[in-house]
Amino acid sequence: MPSLITRSGKPDFAQEGSGVTKFTNCLLVKGNDLVNEDLWVSSISGRILNGQQVLFEHRIAPEEVIDLGGRILSPGLIETQLNGAYGFDFSVIPDEGAAAYGKGVLRVNRSLITTGVTSYLPTMTSQRPEVYHEVRASTHT
Repeated sequence: MPSLITRSGKPDFAQEGSGVTKFTNCLLVKGNDLVNEDLWVSSISGRILNGQQVLFEHRIAPEEVIDLGGRILSPGLIETQLNGAYGFDFSVIPDEGAAAYGKGVLRVNRSLITTGVTSYLPTMTSQRPEVYHEVRASTHT
């Protein structure tokens, strides 16, 4: 089980508040199963905590309890190759230029998060060299 003590030797919760969030009434992914179980998380470090240890050994109550109403709680998904999505292609600079490209990337980001994808690697299909340079410049403005 994860420790409540960080590498700095300090507790993984705040002095003024516990910094602990308890997700309850949720289904957690465990192996190939969905299990009805609570999940305790440090809102300071983002680490999953042992709820029994937090409550009984450290006598710390959660600062916030979130009832998920029976929904599934799982780690964010990572898309390792994404050429585009939602009508946007990472390999094409819109006629409107870099600002439109940035808006397209933002639209992809906002749309993907609703599906559980929290990270992705944008990839370009094979293009002429000048396209790579133009796309790269558009993403650094």
